[in-house]
Amino acid sequence: MPGLALSPPRPHVVELADLRAAGALMLVAGAVLPLAPGHLGIPCPLRTITGIPCPLCGMTTSVTATVHLELGRAFAANPAGPIAVVVAALALLLAGRSGRLVLPGWLIPLGLTLMWLFELHRFRVL
Repeated sequence: MPGLALSPPRPHVVELADLRAAGALMLVAGAVLPLAPGHLGIPCPLRTITGIPCPLCGMTTSVTATVHLELGRAFAANPAGPIAVVVAALALLLAGRSGRLVLPGWLIPLGLTLMWLFELHRFRVL
Protein backbone atom coordinates (compact mmCIF):
# COMPACT_ATOMS: atom_id res chain seq x y z
CA MET A 1 0.00 0.00 0.00
CA PRO A 2 1.36 3.40 -0.82
CA GLY A 3 2.14 5.55 2.19
CA LEU A 4 2.19 2.60 4.59
CA ALA A 5 5.38 2.70 6.63
CA LEU A 6 6.33 0.07 9.14
CA SER A 7 7.75 1.51 12.31
CA PRO A 8 10.62 -0.26 14.08
CA PRO A 9 9.72 -2.26 17.19
CA ARG A 10 9.52 -0.10 20.28
CA PRO A 11 11.79 -0.95 23.20
CA HIS A 12 10.32 -2.99 26.02
CA VAL A 13 10.55 -1.30 29.40
CA VAL A 14 10.79 -3.56 32.44
CA GLU A 15 10.42 -2.12 35.91
CA LEU A 16 13.33 -3.36 38.05
CA ALA A 17 11.04 -3.78 41.06
CA ASP A 18 8.87 -6.21 39.07
CA LEU A 19 11.94 -8.05 37.82
CA ARG A 20 13.30 -8.38 41.37
CA ALA A 21 10.00 -9.72 42.69
CA ALA A 22 9.64 -12.24 39.86
CA GLY A 23 13.29 -13.26 40.20
CA ALA A 24 13.04 -13.81 43.93
CA LEU A 25 9.89 -15.89 43.53
CA MET A 26 11.50 -17.98 40.77
CA LEU A 27 14.68 -18.64 42.78
CA VAL A 28 12.76 -19.64 45.91
CA ALA A 29 10.41 -21.89 43.92
CA GLY A 30 13.37 -23.51 42.15
CA ALA A 31 15.03 -24.26 45.47
CA VAL A 32 11.93 -25.47 47.33
CA LEU A 33 9.78 -27.13 44.64
CA PRO A 34 11.73 -30.42 44.50
CA LEU A 35 11.17 -30.82 48.26
CA ALA A 36 7.38 -30.92 47.79
CA PRO A 37 6.03 -34.48 48.07
CA GLY A 38 4.78 -35.85 44.77
CA HIS A 39 6.13 -32.92 42.76
CA LEU A 40 5.72 -33.82 39.10
CA GLY A 41 5.48 -30.40 37.55
CA ILE A 42 2.67 -28.93 35.51
CA PRO A 43 2.17 -30.37 32.02
CA CYS A 44 2.36 -27.90 29.14
CA PRO A 45 -1.21 -27.22 27.92
CA LEU A 46 -0.09 -26.65 24.31
CA ARG A 47 1.91 -29.87 24.20
CA THR A 48 -0.86 -31.81 25.96
CA ILE A 49 -3.50 -30.67 23.45
CA THR A 50 -1.50 -30.51 20.20
CA GLY A 51 1.70 -32.49 20.81
CA ILE A 52 3.70 -29.36 19.95
CA PRO A 53 5.86 -27.96 22.76
CA CYS A 54 5.76 -24.29 23.64
CA PRO A 55 8.89 -22.12 23.98
CA LEU A 56 8.70 -22.38 27.77
CA CYS A 57 8.56 -26.19 27.95
CA GLY A 58 11.21 -27.40 30.36
CA MET A 59 11.68 -24.07 32.15
CA THR A 60 10.58 -25.35 35.57
CA THR A 61 12.99 -28.28 35.28
CA SER A 62 15.74 -26.03 33.94
CA VAL A 63 15.43 -23.38 36.65
CA THR A 64 15.21 -25.99 39.40
CA ALA A 65 18.27 -27.80 38.06
CA THR A 66 20.20 -24.52 37.76
CA VAL A 67 19.42 -23.51 41.33
CA HIS A 68 20.70 -26.94 42.43
CA LEU A 69 23.82 -26.49 40.25
CA GLU A 70 22.91 -29.35 37.87
CA LEU A 71 23.86 -27.34 34.79
CA GLY A 72 23.94 -30.24 32.32
CA ARG A 73 20.39 -31.18 33.23
CA ALA A 74 19.36 -27.51 33.17
CA PHE A 75 20.70 -26.85 29.65
CA ALA A 76 19.18 -30.12 28.39
CA ALA A 77 15.72 -29.12 29.65
CA ASN A 78 15.79 -25.52 28.35
CA PRO A 79 18.91 -23.36 27.86
CA ALA A 80 16.95 -20.26 28.83
CA GLY A 81 16.60 -21.51 32.43
CA PRO A 82 20.19 -20.77 33.48
CA ILE A 83 19.95 -17.39 31.74
CA ALA A 84 16.76 -16.62 33.67
CA VAL A 85 18.45 -17.57 36.96
CA VAL A 86 21.44 -15.32 36.22
CA VAL A 87 19.12 -12.42 35.31
CA ALA A 88 17.11 -12.99 38.51
CA ALA A 89 20.25 -13.11 40.65
CA LEU A 90 21.56 -9.90 39.04
CA ALA A 91 18.22 -8.18 39.60
CA LEU A 92 18.37 -9.11 43.28
CA LEU A 93 22.00 -7.96 43.58
CA LEU A 94 21.02 -4.61 42.08
CA ALA A 95 18.10 -4.31 44.53
CA GLY A 96 19.31 -0.97 45.85
CA ARG A 97 18.99 0.64 42.45
CA SER A 98 15.70 1.92 41.20
CA GLY A 99 14.60 2.54 37.68
CA ARG A 100 13.85 0.71 34.52
CA LEU A 101 15.56 -1.72 32.26
CA VAL A 102 15.08 -0.93 28.58
CA LEU A 103 15.37 -3.90 26.23
CA PRO A 104 15.57 -3.69 22.44
CA GLY A 105 12.17 -4.36 20.87
CA TRP A 106 13.50 -7.38 18.94
CA LEU A 107 15.08 -9.15 21.92
CA ILE A 108 12.02 -10.84 23.44
CA PRO A 109 10.57 -12.16 20.12
CA LEU A 110 14.04 -13.40 19.12
CA GLY A 111 14.53 -15.12 22.47
CA LEU A 112 11.13 -16.83 22.31
CA THR A 113 11.78 -17.93 18.72
CA LEU A 114 15.13 -19.47 19.65
CA MET A 115 13.58 -21.18 22.68
CA TRP A 116 10.79 -22.61 20.52
CA LEU A 117 13.22 -23.89 17.89
CA PHE A 118 15.18 -25.62 20.65
CA GLU A 119 12.02 -27.26 22.04
CA LEU A 120 10.82 -28.35 18.57
CA HIS A 121 14.22 -29.98 18.02
CA ARG A 122 14.32 -31.47 21.53
CA PHE A 123 10.93 -33.14 21.10
CA ARG A 124 11.75 -34.15 17.51
CA VAL A 125 8.94 -32.07 16.00
CA LEU A 126 11.35 -30.52 13.47
